Amino acid sequence: MSEKMLFADVILSLHLPYAYAYRVPDALMDEIKIGQRVVVPLRNRIYSAIVVNLYPQTPKISSLRYILDIVDLEPTCTHLQIKFFKWIADYYISYVGDVLTAALPSVFRLKSETVLRISPQFSSDISELNEQEIRLVDIISAKEKIKFEDIQLEISREKLLKMVEKLINADVLVTDEELYNKYVPKKVATIRLNEKYQEAENFKQLLTDLDNSQKTSGQSEIILQYKALLRGRSAIKRSELEQKGCNHSTIDTLIRKEIFIKGYEEISRLQIKKKSKEVSAIILNEEQQNAYDNIINEWDSKPITLIHGVTGSGKTEIYVKLIDKVLKEGGQVLYLLPEIAVSVQLVSRLEQYFGEQIALYNSKFSTFERAEIWNRTHTSDKNRRFNLIVGSRSAVFLPFLDLRLVIIDEEHDTSFKQTEPVPHYNGRDSALYLAQLFKAKAVLGSATPNVETYKLALEGKYQLVELKHQYYNLPLPAIEIVDLRECIKNNQMHGIFSSALYDAITKALENKHQVIIFQNRRGYAPHIECNVCGYVPKCPNCDVSLVLHKESESMVCHYCGFHTEVMGSCPDCHSYSMRIVGTGTEKIEEELQSLFPSSHIQRMDLDSTRKKNAISKIISDFSNRKTDILCGTQIVSKGLNFENVALVGVIGADSLLHYPEFRAFERAFQILTQVSGRAGRKNAEGRVIIQTYDKNHPILLDVQARNYLHMYQMQLKERELMNFPPYCKMIKLTLQHSNRAFVENKSIEYAKQLKIIFGSRLFGPQEPIIARIKNQYFREIWLKIEKNISYSAAKLQLKQYTEAFLSKKENSSLRINVDVDPL
Repeated sequence: MSEKMLFADVILSLHLPYAYAYRVPDALMDEIKIGQRVVVPLRNRIYSAIVVNLYPQTPKISSLRYILDIVDLEPTCTHLQIKFFKWIADYYISYVGDVLTAALPSVFRLKSETVLRISPQFSSDISELNEQEIRLVDIISAKEKIKFEDIQLEISREKLLKMVEKLINADVLVTDEELYNKYVPKKVATIRLNEKYQEAENFKQLLTDLDNSQKTSGQSEIILQYKALLRGRSAIKRSELEQKGCNHSTIDTLIRKEIFIKGYEEISRLQIKKKSKEVSAIILNEEQQNAYDNIINEWDSKPITLIHGVTGSGKTEIYVKLIDKVLKEGGQVLYLLPEIAVSVQLVSRLEQYFGEQIALYNSKFSTFERAEIWNRTHTSDKNRRFNLIVGSRSAVFLPFLDLRLVIIDEEHDTSFKQTEPVPHYNGRDSALYLAQLFKAKAVLGSATPNVETYKLALEGKYQLVELKHQYYNLPLPAIEIVDLRECIKNNQMHGIFSSALYDAITKALENKHQVIIFQNRRGYAPHIECNVCGYVPKCPNCDVSLVLHKESESMVCHYCGFHTEVMGSCPDCHSYSMRIVGTGTEKIEEELQSLFPSSHIQRMDLDSTRKKNAISKIISDFSNRKTDILCGTQIVSKGLNFENVALVGVIGADSLLHYPEFRAFERAFQILTQVSGRAGRKNAEGRVIIQTYDKNHPILLDVQARNYLHMYQMQLKERELMNFPPYCKMIKLTLQHSNRAFVENKSIEYAKQLKIIFGSRLFGPQEPIIARIKNQYFREIWLKIEKNISYSAAKLQLKQYTEAFLSKKENSSLRINVDVDPL
């Protein structure tokens, strides 16, 4: 073997479980680096891939294909990032190719396209070709090559496929695969003065010549305008001259004369705001200062800190001080939020302090914008580098160079968990591992921490810092629980509002205060029902009832998107007695408008925020007091800080309490506490009214007393008794197929074999709450792995058996979805 031989392992953005080995051509040996994008052949196509390992020898040289080319001069991914990708794949039992797909902005995944060319063996004899085939040959001959998809604009796909197949067999055409780089930096046209006119004498002579010529009207004025705009730069944007009224054609004339030299300047697609010169310094109160000092003093011994602070206690001020410290030391910060779209106020505040150093990153951004943030997170140019990334869970994949602090705000929020597509990673837990890779510090914050997180803090594995008072030292809002049974019995209802809540809304509006109404159901009503026979319209594709949406005059499935017109009569008994059952946010909005016609009311839920910037507009209107009452789903409870909210009303707490899931009580406590915390922030004394049919439910009493510790202790006792997290680790296995009997039989077969490995740790198979979605049938199997058992070893066994089970031909159409640490 030659000493100069070099080999590379690469991962591709495809559903592939491992890296592929390729030989590095001699011409690329000095250029190739780990983390670079390269072009590789796989089967009969070519793809872009990331180099994850380089080594000088391999036992199977003859079987390896060559890397075709290098895409980037510098690596797209870092060494630690590649290690992080592999950890995600291993921990969450995912394919590393799926992790890369989730991580990379799609424009970095080069597109392979089929092109058609005239075959070198074609003799130009067209006597055997028909009229359409001759036309196809002429089109390709005129362009040398053409993309297959482009030719479909000229000829229908069905005819084209048959023609191409015939012409390839006749040696008239050949096909080839080419990669197209989809990322194009945004550029603007620039102009600069020719170097020979840079000297004062030459410039003076130029102006004299132009002024003395009758054919150069206005040219010298444009040059002088250029000089005025230059201000020490080497070139200016052409648009700057045109905005000053300079004639377009006259500028072109100066370019043709080579007095102006045209060029292009790369500009940002992002809306980057400068640091405010007038922003006031962060001043911590005594409790916050103690918390900050404790965090800093204990960082070396306990790199992970949990800030458990009541809503409105000022956790953000502590975050800002920590960020400021790290940025001044030259490090980078990752600030994770569960819903970045609803954190407009926070982001605006951070921009005031940190200006050009901050970038937002989430799936709402265009793929080109995400690519620019990616490049500027690991650029060596410190003037262009983003050092503070504020993002949703996907921001953990960015290529940090010097990450020193990770902040995970509202760490309890389920939005940190990726549900679809794979990998099913948890952004919070992944961010903690990322911090560990960089030996960075991590701070988690919440008024209602996860039970598992709080247990780790109490055990001393995390540092625990507590904030027990609101920032402005206002009393915490009073929480009242209203018994709907009594209200209905005593005729104390105004539609869906109890008299207590109705009177409280009236009083708040009279005092020029604002109101938030929470209901955890969107749409107008959960379903409609026949009063005579009890018929409920169901989705034809899913095992769920159709939700009534009055605004769109339709019934909609919230799982597959199926929609149909509202039924006027029952299709079973043909009666016209269809009634509305339950209450959604649309109905609340309608009733509020009816009861308080002079008030401005807005709704914030998934339906009202589909358009770009819709959330920002709703939040801005409410912040600026253009809106009097804001009603919505869980989104109204997440990270919002409104200074004039005097009242929060919860329409129906019962749906939160009676969900069949072991975390239901904890989640109910978190949601109700969080939404209650929106009241009484600064300018208004707060009040919270929770309507329920179960007034004495222990969780409601804990919410009312703000007794997180009691809720935590009760949940721990129940989970220890039933062996639920944090006393075990859990994995959910979901089998999916379009045939109900097939998935039922296969789930029994699969579970039977798993039982041999895991024994009594396995539960199921069983039907989930919703057993059919989009005409796919599901069965669930659950695994509980005790703390004294190796979790990684158990996952490896599970992965190996699952792959072996799916590799059988009769199981090839079955899908098994593995969810590690499900929420």
